[in-house]
Amino acid sequence: MVTAGRGVVAAAAARSIPVRLLGGVAIWIRGSPAARAALGRQYPDIDLVAHKRQSRSLRALLEETGFEPERVFNATHGARRLLYHSPGGQQVDVFLDTFQMSHTLDLGARLEAEPETLAAAELLLTKLQIAEINAKDLSDVAMLLWDHQPAGGDGPGQLNLTRLTALCAADWGLYTTVTQNLEACGDLLGDLVTGPADRKRIASRIVATGAAMQAAPKTMSWRARARVGRRKRWYQVPEEVTR
Repeated sequence: MVTAGRGVVAAAAARSIPVRLLGGVAIWIRGSPAARAALGRQYPDIDLVAHKRQSRSLRALLEETGFEPERVFNATHGARRLLYHSPGGQQVDVFLDTFQMSHTLDLGARLEAEPETLAAAELLLTKLQIAEINAKDLSDVAMLLWDHQPAGGDGPGQLNLTRLTALCAADWGLYTTVTQNLEACGDLLGDLVTGPADRKRIASRIVATGAAMQAAPKTMSWRARARVGRRKRWYQVPEEVTR
């Protein structure tokens, strides 16, 4: 999956089409050997992000290189999302600028912040935005935090808290889901990470991220939605996509 994902990114780059990996494959790529050994898993699909304006060029590239499109899905959802199957049979999900699952994230604005994968802040949010999160996704969160320390910018080993807190400070629903999932990851660390030093480091990064989110000034819309609270559902129920 890692090889296949990197192959798509490289082929697209050769045609000046910026494409970045997200999901478990992207987190594995950014991980250290120790994190991969402890928390790596089987990755059943490949997730990509590209710009909507280059959708036609990307479609042509994928189909020329043997990727099979889900034509009905792509005709229905192609303004924001495409679905393919690779020559090896892997499902390939392509998000076009917008990532819309339990919450909606703008990934196009910073698509090219780092090479090959999304920046760590966006990668973390795509996992933490899952309203009904499972142990697999919490393990991916821990794997990303294993090697990325909270920081003021992007780069290898850095988690851009400025970006993360800005998005959460503008959206009470996203803030609420991200906060509860950070807590859930902290609660599960004892089962996920055996080394006490590694567990302590990840736990401290969870605490630092949560504290930065709490301290960030909130927008008026955030405050208005907070008054409604959990009386109204604050997340979307994403559509299941299967072949």
